Amino acid sequence: MHISHHPHVDSVELKLTGRLDATWAEHVSDSIETAVRTGAHRIVLNFAGVSYISSLGIGVLMKHYQRLKAVNGSLTVCEPSAATLKVLNAAGLAIYLVTDGTAAAVVPADRIVERPEATYHAYPQAVVRPMTCAAIGAPEKLTGAGFAQGDGSLLAFGTGTFGLGIGAFGEGFDDCRDRFGEFLAAGGCAITLPTNDLQALPDYVVEEGVHVPQIEALYALAGSGDFPWMVRFDATPTGRGTVALTELLDAAHEVAGGETVAFVALAEAAGLIGATLRQSPAARAVSLEFPAVRDCVSFTTERSSERSLALLVGVAARTPAAEVAAFLRPLQGSALSAHVHAALFPYRPVQRGELPFGKTIAGLLASAAPVAVLHLMSDARPFDGVGETELIRGACWVGALQALSAVQGHTA
Repeated sequence: MHISHHPHVDSVELKLTGRLDATWAEHVSDSIETAVRTGAHRIVLNFAGVSYISSLGIGVLMKHYQRLKAVNGSLTVCEPSAATLKVLNAAGLAIYLVTDGTAAAVVPADRIVERPEATYHAYPQAVVRPMTCAAIGAPEKLTGAGFAQGDGSLLAFGTGTFGLGIGAFGEGFDDCRDRFGEFLAAGGCAITLPTNDLQALPDYVVEEGVHVPQIEALYALAGSGDFPWMVRFDATPTGRGTVALTELLDAAHEVAGGETVAFVALAEAAGLIGATLRQSPAARAVSLEFPAVRDCVSFTTERSSERSLALLVGVAARTPAAEVAAFLRPLQGSALSAHVHAALFPYRPVQRGELPFGKTIAGLLASAAPVAVLHLMSDARPFDGVGETELIRGACWVGALQALSAVQGHTA
């Protein structure tokens, strides 16, 4: 079978010539998958040259039809030959798949921001509650005296909240003592990485009725309110083909305005650079001195999680106030300071178009479990440095914070 690719404004057309049978079904499936991974979520299959389609071929069509429909995309068949149209009609699929080859129009964005590395389409969102955030605890204890009884704060992360920091699921400080690690929360979902086992997988809780995720946090940035903007971003094909984390945060500031912004992003990632705790800081302080640091922290020394799906939660500021400066880290190559955590998931494309915040995050955890949690950072070492997190495309909910205040303790 011969397959040729023909990109259009809002879709990619794949012209197939030959038999879609057991020999070629996997090849066709791989071609569709490749088109999706390069950013095309509206695929049109031209069947004018297809003389035969088997049950395996039909299975390929339905698999990708369902996957693309789940992310607001589409898979359609245009110009089917008489033989393939007969089979699609007999299978009851023609009504779903066969079209005139045109793709449905995408709802236009309210603002479009063109930058060298990426294009941003911004959609305004309904705002009922202004965005605020509290800086809770004393992060300097992480590498100082360590944390002790009385340093924990119980935080609730229901719908309309976001947060990140060091914490664990459990009943108080003593119960969580050996498990404290990185956490992030957004849209009624909270994800933690326990540190009591080096092989531990991330744990998560999703809001169900009156059951709201609660984190025993050693320190945290915890906020609430409605994000005023949802921003779609795509790396420009004429640039590097990726969007650096600092570039995304600079653009988010440009869209949201304000001195300090909070954001949640769901993105297809090219590579993530970050670190995770290997031990709970409640057991002892974390040392950043060599060689002890190797027992305390795991660093990514090369680009990890190629072609993954990442959920990012963070706060970024141009000039953070002195009382919250310890919660943020300067970003290499940017005027911003930020604190960003990411949860990694198996790859799947991010839905196209305007996305509802809470429903999108809950849907992510309903379909897949996180495989890692990272504190994102840059590695700017001369010669050996691997740079910073690179994204390809995704959605980012962002808003300027009306307030970012420091709080020493808090109970939900």
